[in-house]
Amino acid sequence: MKKRTLLCLALLLSFFVNGQVQSPDDFLGYELGSAFTYHHKMVDYFKYVSEKSNKVQLFEYGTTYERRPLIAAVVSSEENLANIEQIRKNNLISAGLIEGKIEGKHLPIVWLSYNIHGNEAVSMEAAMKVLHTLANEAVEGVNDWLKETVVVLDPCENPDGRDRYGNWYNRTQSVMLNPNPDSWEHREPWPGGRYNHYLFDLNRDWAWQTQKESRQRIRIYQHWMPHVHVDLHEMGPNTPYFYAPSAKPFHEVITKWQREFHDQTGENHSKYFDKEGWLFFTKEKYDLFYPSYGDTWPTYNGAIGFTYEQGGSGRAGVGVIIENQDTLTLNDRIAHHYTSSLSTIEVSWKNKDKMLSEFKTYFSEGLSNPYGEYKSFVLKGDNNTDRLKAVLHLLDRQNIKYGYANGGRATRGFSYLENKEVSFALSSEDIVVSAYQPHSRFVKVLFEPKSNYEDSLTYDLTAWAVPYIYELEAYAVKERVAIANKEVRMSFNANAEDAEATYAYYAEWKDFQAAKFLAEITQKGVKVRFATEPFTAEGKSFGRGTLVITKADNRKKADFHKIVIDAANHLEQTLVKASTGMVTTGKDLGSSTVKFIEQPKIALVNGDGTYATSFGELWHYFEQQLEYPVTVLNTRNFNSADLSKYNTIILGAGNYGMISSNLKDFIREGGKVIALEQAIRTFDSDSKTSLGEANDIYKDALSRKYKKEGDELLSKYGDAERESLTKSVEGSIYKVYLDETHPLAFGDDNTLHLIKRNSTSYPYLKSGWNVGTFQEDSHVSGFVGHQLKEELKNTLAVGVERFGRGKIIYMTDSPIFRGFWHSGKLFFANALFLVN
Repeated sequence: MKKRTLLCLALLLSFFVNGQVQSPDDFLGYELGSAFTYHHKMVDYFKYVSEKSNKVQLFEYGTTYERRPLIAAVVSSEENLANIEQIRKNNLISAGLIEGKIEGKHLPIVWLSYNIHGNEAVSMEAAMKVLHTLANEAVEGVNDWLKETVVVLDPCENPDGRDRYGNWYNRTQSVMLNPNPDSWEHREPWPGGRYNHYLFDLNRDWAWQTQKESRQRIRIYQHWMPHVHVDLHEMGPNTPYFYAPSAKPFHEVITKWQREFHDQTGENHSKYFDKEGWLFFTKEKYDLFYPSYGDTWPTYNGAIGFTYEQGGSGRAGVGVIIENQDTLTLNDRIAHHYTSSLSTIEVSWKNKDKMLSEFKTYFSEGLSNPYGEYKSFVLKGDNNTDRLKAVLHLLDRQNIKYGYANGGRATRGFSYLENKEVSFALSSEDIVVSAYQPHSRFVKVLFEPKSNYEDSLTYDLTAWAVPYIYELEAYAVKERVAIANKEVRMSFNANAEDAEATYAYYAEWKDFQAAKFLAEITQKGVKVRFATEPFTAEGKSFGRGTLVITKADNRKKADFHKIVIDAANHLEQTLVKASTGMVTTGKDLGSSTVKFIEQPKIALVNGDGTYATSFGELWHYFEQQLEYPVTVLNTRNFNSADLSKYNTIILGAGNYGMISSNLKDFIREGGKVIALEQAIRTFDSDSKTSLGEANDIYKDALSRKYKKEGDELLSKYGDAERESLTKSVEGSIYKVYLDETHPLAFGDDNTLHLIKRNSTSYPYLKSGWNVGTFQEDSHVSGFVGHQLKEELKNTLAVGVERFGRGKIIYMTDSPIFRGFWHSGKLFFANALFLVN
């Protein structure tokens, strides 16, 4: 009897140790799909399963801005998990990313990522069901899959957005299911749960990694380098399920095998979706081009990347009536994502040998036979040091190799700044990014001067070349440029304090680091001026915008010198110490041309009517990049706020009709408003503004020019989508010509490259300053419709006009686009600090 009892206990223990764990329903205490699970409860469930199952290992790879954990689970057989570190290393050795010899098993890694958009909330629920099935081997074939495959589950890439949505929905959900789409629970308030804390779209941040979540996720991703990566999403509730193959355009670096596996995966999914009678579509809408998605970035890093889209999203809730009058439930949505997840693992397992060999080839071919026309990309060594440091930091995050050129000589290459093939002198101080490396194809994607898209119906940006992001003198070269065997170092010689001998400090105004330096010292009470004209002093030439920090302005500040020196050393800004207020050439420091900088007191508007991501990139700019205080005013409270506390108000893209009268009063009384993108509409129809006056005439002329008559009216219904492209711009690079004498342009010479997303054109201001303009040759790269391309020629890019005693600054496109467009960050700082 005693032996039978011990046997029963042993069997019971085996039951729990070997993966027979509670279902999500049992653990959570409610049926999966009947409510939205809070993020912390999902984390608890993943921890529970990892403790109960010998097939699951859980790890935390970071935290969000709101301090929620980012977790992932590695799932495989018990034997594989016992040797998981060697399996992981074997994968990197195979790709040539680390040195070593493959020992033991070499297995494919399938990485499934869920809920990068917070209100696409079915994903996290589906992830729990997938984990339970894998841990319990509850579906035929799972045991075989896990013996020869490693699966990584990232159940929630965006916990902050997910809980923003989940908390709101759980507060508003009806006790009885109410699928009426007009119901409160289906009308998510601004800003919605899609975005992270700073309202960034994390699915556009894989390449640039501006956000904390992206940087942490990609570090752990690179630790594994999976062979397959799936990002699971949702879209509008009336749209059926989308899966591979993706839509055109496919980027040309995507290999034949990566395309073939897309086809095989779609066929495998269809087998299960057809059986259930579920609607789906493929080869439409979701392309593989822009490099910063959760499908493209992994694809350009050797994996086969996928986007899966389920109809639903924030409007769907737990259940919603769709266009066919059926009710789409959360359970339906879970079933679809669950099925595609398991099908992906299955088809990867079936193709495991091919997958391993093709993955190895993807990286090894770049060492001897790089894809593409250009074999080397040269960043001139005499570029601004801060900008070079910034671009090298980006390359380091991508694990892309670079080095100094091995000697100097004359050669030819495509000049990014001149937008043509030229001769140039190669120097041993120049930095070379060679295509001869494991990440060869990704190097091409990031640096290609002209994006080659096979179809203009794209989902996002069509141009992004790195030298334009950082406004660098750089060249794409068709030959291999040898790299010297020495480490790239950009040393900084710390500034030393010499209070007695220092009359003033000069700091060059050439990069965003200078703006950060200014922001830091002004917050500590240091008073600063800037030069509006070039000058020479202390044996050196200084350009417009140079910061002039005098002892005279700060004579009452005892720790003045220490504050300036400490900040400069912290931010690696070289100061030139002046022993006198007299300059060699130009205007002396007491001249009226050396203007005092009034400390900005800034309000940033958000709320109903504003574009969440536009507000988010501005909020992030101040808090995480410039590190300068900003007060956020919501549109609901704006009209009752005391605007006399501020001298600068910033309007991101949006509609500000509800507060426009108060805004205009603020400007008339001496305030400054910076209006970006669609926010310009607040002023462009007001005949009392210079822009409004010019715009009335301009719009009338455009209307007459493009008026259709006769046969032109006989357009085909089926051509409507493509016809609309003639007036659109899908994220292209444009060169803005600048008035270099205006403070808004200081530090940028006479041109600046920006991303153009705004398809509205504006005329030159009749009075005020047309600081930045689009000229005949401004289009550099990327798609823009032929009608809009013509329309944009000789139009306003950036303008400043007086309105009453104040100013309005118009920026037709965001210079700090998605937080990664580096060269525009200094330009925006000019608007804050130098335009008074």
